[in-house]
Amino acid sequence: MSFENKLLQMKGMLKKDAGAKSRPKTPKQNRERPAHESRWQEIGLELVENDLGFVFKKTIVYPFERQHGNIQLNELGRVLEAWENAGFDHPFKLGKDERILFFDTETTGLSGTGAYIFLAGLLEMKKDGFEMVQFVMPDPSNEAAFLYETGLWKSKEPIIFSYNGKSFDWPQLASRWTMHRKDLPKLKPLRQIDLFHGTKRIWKNELARMKLSTIEEEKLGFKREGDVPGFLIPAIYLDAVKSGYPEALEKVLLHNELDILSLVSLYVLSSDLLMKDLESETFGAYTNIGKWYADLKQFDQSAAYLEHVTAERGASSALARYLLAIQRKRSGQFEEALKLFKEAAPNLRGPVEVEAWLHAAKLYEHQMKDPEQASIMAGFAKEASMHLKVRASLAQDIEKRLNRLELKKQKNRPSK
Repeated sequence: MSFENKLLQMKGMLKKDAGAKSRPKTPKQNRERPAHESRWQEIGLELVENDLGFVFKKTIVYPFERQHGNIQLNELGRVLEAWENAGFDHPFKLGKDERILFFDTETTGLSGTGAYIFLAGLLEMKKDGFEMVQFVMPDPSNEAAFLYETGLWKSKEPIIFSYNGKSFDWPQLASRWTMHRKDLPKLKPLRQIDLFHGTKRIWKNELARMKLSTIEEEKLGFKREGDVPGFLIPAIYLDAVKSGYPEALEKVLLHNELDILSLVSLYVLSSDLLMKDLESETFGAYTNIGKWYADLKQFDQSAAYLEHVTAERGASSALARYLLAIQRKRSGQFEEALKLFKEAAPNLRGPVEVEAWLHAAKLYEHQMKDPEQASIMAGFAKEASMHLKVRASLAQDIEKRLNRLELKKQKNRPSK
């Protein structure tokens, strides 16, 4: 039978089991151990029993010197110390003594009551190295035991690192947790740092795809060999539960392990770029970082990145010049802002070009008291807008501005 047919067959079984949360607890002495236990142990999984049932568990310990791509795991400590000493704020900024968990899950589907989390991996830096624990659900009847064993409910609340976990992994976990709320301790809302969102902020328009495997190859210096395709993972797990042969599941464990190790490397790399590295990336990435800091109202940090980019002239620095001009205008450096807007506008494309000419027009009109030049800038804005779909209010603003400036010019002309 094909994986696809097995998946459909097993999903039917899972949906029937979705009401497992309402069943009474089975006393330990009457509880059935998972089928095919010895076979699962052969791929490094240890069977653990708790008050709610059984769960398989695998523990991996890495030395601090473990290399993943271009990054050693122990660089995490250096980065946390650097963030603690940084004189500015950022969502990635943490204290070196805070508890951090790098977290990733594998599921039987994307949504719905028949979609289970069957594998949860957690990596934490310990005194003697890094420890990864992977928890695997033996079958749906042990879901409560599986969720409990992760320890995410415990009192020392960690900070959770993930890749798209804020939108997917954690909501899925919370949803499954709710289905067992009578049996499980309350799951507190934890601080989430989603590296997917940080990656988009840094490399927007620089990378064709934001998949973690793409980031690994293009930014982390790591290429996977023989990795299991993500779309096969649900079928592999469901087949292992039904057949008892988990050999292919070993590849899923490795896939999850590599995902989590990449989170550490990605956080280290991103942090370096956000704090000190102004040499290894593209002007586009540094412009994006400058914009990110501006959005966070960390204007000194923003200016440092944008000024680095604007040291280069031409199209590659146009957006940075525009963003820096906005900051200069905000701080009252009108002449510098005007110069930057005029340098940026000819190399910009799209609505931002129109905005740049309009900013220049406003500065000439209100700060420089020069309606002649203001009219020229507004004319450039109108010309640029004619080739674009700009919002109606912007087109109206340009026309009103041009009419007002024409009146000002007539008023300033000497009478004959």
